[in-house]
Order: sequence, then structure tokens, then C-alpha cells
Amino acid sequence: MERILDLIYEAAGQQDLWPAVLTAIADLTGSEGGVLFGQSVTAEQVYFDFNGRLNQQCSQVYQERHMQNAWSEAMEDKPIGQVVLSDEVVPLRELEKSVFYDEVLRPQGIGHNAMIALAAKDDFRVAFNICRSRRRGEFDAAGRKHIEMLAPHLRRSVTLGFRLTGYHALRRAAFDVIDQLADGVVVMGPRAHVVFANQTACSLEAEGTLKLKPAMATWSAPHSKRLANLVRSTLAGGAGGTMSVPAVDGTRLLTIVVVGLRSEEVAMLGGAFIRNAACAAFVIDPSQRGTASSQQLTDAYGLTRAEARVAVAASSGGTTSEAAVMLGLSANTVKTHLRRVFAKTDTRGQAELAALLASIGVVRSPGEAS
Repeated sequence: MERILDLIYEAAGQQDLWPAVLTAIADLTGSEGGVLFGQSVTAEQVYFDFNGRLNQQCSQVYQERHMQNAWSEAMEDKPIGQVVLSDEVVPLRELEKSVFYDEVLRPQGIGHNAMIALAAKDDFRVAFNICRSRRRGEFDAAGRKHIEMLAPHLRRSVTLGFRLTGYHALRRAAFDVIDQLADGVVVMGPRAHVVFANQTACSLEAEGTLKLKPAMATWSAPHSKRLANLVRSTLAGGAGGTMSVPAVDGTRLLTIVVVGLRSEEVAMLGGAFIRNAACAAFVIDPSQRGTASSQQLTDAYGLTRAEARVAVAASSGGTTSEAAVMLGLSANTVKTHLRRVFAKTDTRGQAELAALLASIGVVRSPGEAS
């Protein structure tokens, strides 16, 4: 039992351990195997499925044709965490009359089941099942007691697993946002070595304007020396600073802002998988910054597709009439859309709207070309 409890809680962080958990509980209760799955019956979708020694082909048949069955229907009104034995809700003689029994249970020799709903929200449910063969018969009092004792631990582990999954997703999302910035981001460690560079910074390295290994530098020796002094001063506790550097092809002037990092910023970067951070450099390249995309405005402010197109066109600096011509709309239609855009974005005119879109444009839309 102690080994099973250890496995249950380890599975919260290592989901590939669930089959071992299910197999161990099956062995403890003299059962054939078990399954843990999350599903929506209405959507007819199984979102995850951990199988402990049951027939995988029969599990596939279940997902394709038998998510609605006598056992699942009997569990619909049962409270979370309650152990339900199948023979208490569906007699085996009745179950044997179903196609579900013929196609899913009979091929495995299964006739009895111990079921627990571990979590539920709306139509989504996490279900736990331990299945016994017809030959071994119904669960005895000892088997039921074992499962009832494990039930609260299974619930806690599943809930903890959801939270850990969400936490990892948030960490990955934080990393993705940094990587999608239109400005270059270079994070350096306590000895000025580069520990992270986002896509924009890497594109500047690829064109030859920046150098990122082992320390940050530029294509120009004098500018590199100034940058190194700025980074060294910042790492020593200075306030940081700003400098400019021309692109390697001479077509534009880039601005580099070097800043020290506070403990909470270091922790945030650590959560985004960026370790040993001590200071950061932001490289502002005017050629990389654009305006917000229609999709970004739809996601952020709930604009309709038509409103988002008008917002982007109107923020380009032209008149309402010019935006109307560009979009093939009447001027009155553009004005109507703009009034709704101003209300939804809390802006008071095209100048404020243009500033808002420029600030959103610091983050590229997913899939946007560098």
C-alpha cells in the first residue's frame, strides 16, 4: 500500500506512471487491470487515456462506439470521490445484453468494475476504473476497502496534476511571449555570458549586426567596446544605459537598452526556463516593429473581423476616406466601425488608436515572419 501511495503522488508530476499505478491497484485487488481517462461524452472525445494492462484494441472500440454505456450512465449522478461497484448499479445479467459488453468487455473476460469519478466540470469528467474478470467474481469487502482508502489520494493526485500541467503551460507561455517580441531580447549571466536570445536577436546575429557568443557584441569594434563597458557597469550595480549602433548594412540605426534585473524579474525568467539571469539588453530595431494584426485585435479586444480590418487601416495615418477606399467600403461604414473600435479599445481618436496598435505590434502574431 505504501508503494502504491508513493506511485500515486509521483504520477501527479510524471503522468507516464499512471499505468503502473493502475496495474499495482489491480494486483492489490485481484483484478485484471485498470484505466484512468478524461472525457466529454457530449463531445464524444477522450482527452487522455492511461491504460494499466487492459486490452488497448478494446479501449479503442470503447472510444469509437461506446462512450455512452450502462456503466457511464450509472455514474452520471454519482458524487465525486465515491466508489461505485458496477454490480450495485447494473446487474451483470443486464450488462450482458448490451453491445458494449459484447464488443468491449466480453473479449477481455471482464464482468465487474470498481468506478470513481475523480474530477468533473461541466461535461468533462475524469474517471477511474478497476476491472475484474467474470471468473474472479464481484469485488469482495477487502477489495472495496482498499479502493475506498486510495480514492482520496487518487483525487488529490489528479487535481495536483492538473495544476502542475497548468503551471508548466504558463511557464511555456511566458517563454513564447518573450520569443515573439519584435524587439531583440538578450539575457546575460553574472559574467556577461549570453544565457538566452530571442528570435529577433538571433535574426540580428544571422545578418551580422550582433554577436551573441560567448558574450554580446556588435559588428563594430568601437560599439562592442562601449556595449561591454555598459554591461560591466550594469552587472556591478549601475543603473544601466542606452546606446545606438548602426546595422551592418548601414540601412538603419538600432538602439540597445541595457538594464539590471531585480530578484522578481530573475524569478520570472527562471519560470520561463531562462536560468542564471543577471542583466538584459533590449535591441530596438525599427524595421522589426509593425502594427498589431487583425487577429491580435480580435483576441485582445473582441473586435469583429471587419472592425479589426478598419482599425488597422485607420491607424496607418490616412484619412477615413482613404481607409474606405483601401478596404472597398463606404466612408460611413468605416466611421460606424471606427466608433465601435474606439469604444471597445477605450481610445479617443485615430492617434490614440495608432499608438495602441503600435504598442501591441511589439509582439508578433504566431507564425508571423521575422
